[in-house]
Amino acid sequence: MPNEPAAHSDQSTPANHTDDVAASAGAPRASKTKPTIRHRILRTSGLLAIIYVGVCIGLVVMETRLLFPGAYMEKSILMDPNRFEPDRPTPGTVETITYAAVDGADLEGRLLIRDGAEEVILFLHGNGIHADEMDGWTRRLSDSWNATVLTAEYRGFQGDGFTPSEVSTIEDAVSAIDTLSQTTNTPISQIMVYGRSLGGGVACGLVAALHERGDSIEALCLDRTFDSAASVGADRFFFLPVRWLMKNQYDSVKALANYEGALVQIHGTPDRIVPRKNGRALYDSLILEHRDWIELSSMFHNDRLPTKTLDVAGQKLKALRNEAFPKADMQAPETLTTAE
Repeated sequence: MPNEPAAHSDQSTPANHTDDVAASAGAPRASKTKPTIRHRILRTSGLLAIIYVGVCIGLVVMETRLLFPGAYMEKSILMDPNRFEPDRPTPGTVETITYAAVDGADLEGRLLIRDGAEEVILFLHGNGIHADEMDGWTRRLSDSWNATVLTAEYRGFQGDGFTPSEVSTIEDAVSAIDTLSQTTNTPISQIMVYGRSLGGGVACGLVAALHERGDSIEALCLDRTFDSAASVGADRFFFLPVRWLMKNQYDSVKALANYEGALVQIHGTPDRIVPRKNGRALYDSLILEHRDWIELSSMFHNDRLPTKTLDVAGQKLKALRNEAFPKADMQAPETLTTAE
């Protein structure tokens, strides 16, 4: 039989077309809402991620300015132009002493030679000041502890264009203690080290550096310092991975792991810049027989240390050192005198 002609589809087309149009009429409204919300969420999340990464990068770039602001401040002008001369020292006067850093650059600390001094002290200052701005403190420390005092300086804080770091500040502390030992004919072990704020972190790093080369000190005073700079930063910028980003961590707990000398630690209860908990965390981490904690209930980070507290800290540190390292004949360090 011949094939029958195919049925014409024109009659069914309008119905099908009507259904398609009807089905598609509501489709845009149903599919338009969800992609728009999803797109906004993705776009907002991406923007926040970019901002977060940008903040992290900014923290890395700005780390040295945040950690060493004194290196970016205008250097003070010395009111006292006197310079220390080994053959003609001026006892009782704070003088500029020049000594070499490990890279050969000149470092300029401030030295006060004291007649009849019982102690020799290396003082390491914090991050927002220069050594030549601390002559008043150098005199106070010398008077209170009856000591010859060197307030050391760091490269980068002298307007020399150097960018300081944890490594460089510790290297500069080593250079300072070597110079002080040679200048006063005092064994390094008998030099007391006093570090304040970030200078306390430098002091702890100095202890570790000396240990590595076979030297040690017997007495250490830490004033308003921390368990680690990274720990302080992580609490302050809790929303950022500070411990991963920070290069200059100043891990004082690790640095003092091998320290066996006497320790006095001073902290203020309301300190917000280096919170008390960070100072106490360092103190509690150390297994030392000869140590003491001094806490002031009303001292903020940048407040003047009361003279009475300074006197007591010195007395305690000396007593603890003498208990830890009893000596049959305790002799005062050799005192430089003015040449006749």
